[in-house]
Amino acid sequence: MTELLRFHDWSVGFAGSGTLLLRDVELTVAAGEAVALVGPSGSGKTLLARAALGLLPPAAVARGQVLWRGMDPGVQPGGWAAVRGRGPTWLPQEPLAGLNPLRTIGAHITEAAQIHLGLDRAAARHHAAALLAELHLPDAERLLDAWPHELSGGMRQRALLAAALACNPELLIADEPTSSLDTTVQRELLAVLDAARRQRGMALLFITHDRDLVPLVAGRCLEIREGRVVEVAVACAPTAAPGSAKPEAEAGAQEVAVRWPALSARGIVVRHGAPGSHAAVADVDLDLWAGRAVGLVGESAAGKSSLARALAGHLVPAAGEITVAGSPLDRRVRGAAARAARRRVQMLFQDAGASLNPRQRVGEALAEAAGRNASRPVEALLEEVGLEAGLAARYPHALSGGQRQRVALARCLAADPAVLVADEPTSALDGAARRQVLELLAAVMRKRGLAVLLVTHDLDAALAFCDEIVVMHGGVVVERAPAGAVLRHPHSRQLLDCRPSVLASAREWRPAVEPGTAGAPSRSRPGCPSAGRCPLQNASCFKELPPLRELSRGHWLRCPPAAELPSPQFIDTL
Repeated sequence: MTELLRFHDWSVGFAGSGTLLLRDVELTVAAGEAVALVGPSGSGKTLLARAALGLLPPAAVARGQVLWRGMDPGVQPGGWAAVRGRGPTWLPQEPLAGLNPLRTIGAHITEAAQIHLGLDRAAARHHAAALLAELHLPDAERLLDAWPHELSGGMRQRALLAAALACNPELLIADEPTSSLDTTVQRELLAVLDAARRQRGMALLFITHDRDLVPLVAGRCLEIREGRVVEVAVACAPTAAPGSAKPEAEAGAQEVAVRWPALSARGIVVRHGAPGSHAAVADVDLDLWAGRAVGLVGESAAGKSSLARALAGHLVPAAGEITVAGSPLDRRVRGAAARAARRRVQMLFQDAGASLNPRQRVGEALAEAAGRNASRPVEALLEEVGLEAGLAARYPHALSGGQRQRVALARCLAADPAVLVADEPTSALDGAARRQVLELLAAVMRKRGLAVLLVTHDLDAALAFCDEIVVMHGGVVVERAPAGAVLRHPHSRQLLDCRPSVLASAREWRPAVEPGTAGAPSRSRPGCPSAGRCPLQNASCFKELPPLRELSRGHWLRCPPAAELPSPQFIDTL
């Protein structure tokens, strides 16, 4: 096979630092080959990928060679800019960071086609629509005129993939493209990525911290260990599930009252458009209890984050009532009692870096969150989340991803909350950092008697960490069950079956996706949100939304056909 990319005796560090981040790297990617690059956060994966595109940051100091088709583009006419696009191209981790919010989806794709392929405006638009259709995005012509904020996470990532493929590249460098996606959307993206690669004979360098994905996408696996790149077996040892994060009773642990919930929500409806638009969250009831964790899971655009923001008081629901210790949580209510109730519910965001003020030192952020009634000094808050007191003088950019997430947690704890709403707090972290954050959350929950809502697309983490699982689909809760119960709703089973650990353990995995499956179901029509793609559906599933009914103590299900089947038979049927 023709060698496309080669790193030879390549090392890199940063100006002013005497330590090399990567040393003596030897790496090759051949035409049509799929290679995975794994390693923990901060190991240098993204830095190596940027070097393969000639996009090293100015502060980086490199030695050695990075060759494209046997030549160094840096000394050729036009430099790397003449190679990028039709040679190597980039698929970033976060689609919202890769898409300009002021430009339509079509503008992103047609720009690449016009620059690299020389197409006129009409031909570039036709080419863009064909790419969106190839990636199984519905109504491609309409999506060309859509804005990034109007698409779900999975659809945005596919649109960004279409922009990367627009100039028919020889090598696609995909940097953690599935880390922020739920399991079903992740599977679909891997399927369309694999199909596009095979159809074009394109090479792939797939960067990930999730080792379970490696056998699904790559024929070779490279790992960064202590600054060196080594080749390992494709069936890399899967990252350990965060089983130790499961909260357990401890001697001397704080006793908490459980006579009433720390937070109670009834009939919550959230709309993001004008009154009368379809609901992102439709008539949801939820109770959070002190000292217990509830896992809120579901696919992209299921309504998880909208519900979480409503529970945390960050948006006003269109209908419903939320109370914290008997006080209403409502932005429209004024007074000291209302302000105190809002402080009792804190939200831990997915992107800790974006939630922290880049111009504010860590200590200043914690002191501000504590306010006048600070019960603990900044140093004690940092110690509680496992950080050194000296970090109080640093800015967020000087911290690692795991450290920033701990600082964000400390900021939440500074307000002395009763409820913590954690929205995808580990999705951008590698396996080791993910386990550490979950274990820290469990320790803090036990010590303070917090009620925790963990919003996540990582079902393994939710099952390991939480006492109860709530599954959302199409804006409604379709199942609630204790973490040890067998989930029975067809959508719950789909989420379980799409976990990377399950797909990787299959003897033969063949990516497959059907046209028109992208995106979450619409709640604009009556009936079950799974109607039309469910193995247990019947005529009534299309007519009305079935109610939640209790199967057993604490296990509620919104699916009469599944409720009528014994558990073993149900699992075999699916």
